[in-house]
Amino acid sequence: MEIYSQAIHEDKDILAVRDRARVVCEELGFGITQQLQVTTSVFELGKNILEHGKGGTVSFSLLTEGDTLVLEVLGKDNGPGMTEAEIEELLEGRSAKATANRGIPAMKRLMDSIEIESEPQAGTVIRMTKKKNKSSKTLAGNIVSFFQEKFSSRENPTLTEELRTQNTNLVQSLSLYEEKNEELERKNKELLDLKHQLEISNAELHERTAELQEALLSLGDRTSELESQNRRFTAVLEQMPYGVVITDRSGVITKANAKFYSMLPQPKQKLEELRKIDWYAYLSQFKLESDTDWHKRISALDDQPTAIQILPLRIKGDPPRDIQCRTIPIQDGDDKFIGRLWIFEEATPAPAAP
Repeated sequence: MEIYSQAIHEDKDILAVRDRARVVCEELGFGITQQLQVTTSVFELGKNILEHGKGGTVSFSLLTEGDTLVLEVLGKDNGPGMTEAEIEELLEGRSAKATANRGIPAMKRLMDSIEIESEPQAGTVIRMTKKKNKSSKTLAGNIVSFFQEKFSSRENPTLTEELRTQNTNLVQSLSLYEEKNEELERKNKELLDLKHQLEISNAELHERTAELQEALLSLGDRTSELESQNRRFTAVLEQMPYGVVITDRSGVITKANAKFYSMLPQPKQKLEELRKIDWYAYLSQFKLESDTDWHKRISALDDQPTAIQILPLRIKGDPPRDIQCRTIPIQDGDDKFIGRLWIFEEATPAPAAP
């Protein structure tokens, strides 16, 4: 039989339902220890509903088991609910959230029984009981009238009762505020730790930024130096009396001087767009050797990239011009092949017979 129900929406509702639990226990004749156990459990139940269940209700009911009077406390919340595994962990004290002096573990320790029913997204129901032997006959006549009379007699409490009530409320309020203060201190510590980490990260970021700026300055100096070297190289290349073509390790033309363009007919494609096979095909139209000898020389360039080859060429015209093409490998400081130099030179005509 339900005798009282209290909605839990804010802290003051927790204090109100706790006070009602104390009054009920007093009027049922529970001893001081049992009263403290019940009120503490109701207080923890109210906090659990407010903090984890998004609000709900707490109600008291009276039951009988033979001559035993049973006070049943029922808490219902509007939270996300729990799985059976989570309920089992809480009841057995294995949950990381479980604390022996608080929450569900405290309720289990202080009350005679506790049951939890819950489904995900359907809220949680916590039912706990406290028994008082040989008390049911005393209230069997008219339980409702009994409590109505007892509660109505407390509308004008004595000064002693009022002070005792206020003192109990103060103790419980201080306990609630201390917990809130501990939570705030914990949050503040977390914020301070986060601030410290951000300060460290910010210092590292400044250091990396300085390193990056130094690297950019160094890169700018190196780029200027390379551009200067490239201009000098281009100037030297253009002043050479020979036609010069430079190819990279894959055979693609990267540079050619003006002398080369004046010595040989221009290819149909732009010179820098010729692939290695196209470059060889372009040169083959000027070969003096047979196809077999020519292909042997060209194949040797791929088989032995560090070898030097001399290719005799003839430019058709009136009169025709003979050109000697000498191709030399380009190697880095570790003797690694990185490209090839092609030098074109007018062949010296043989002296006429006397």
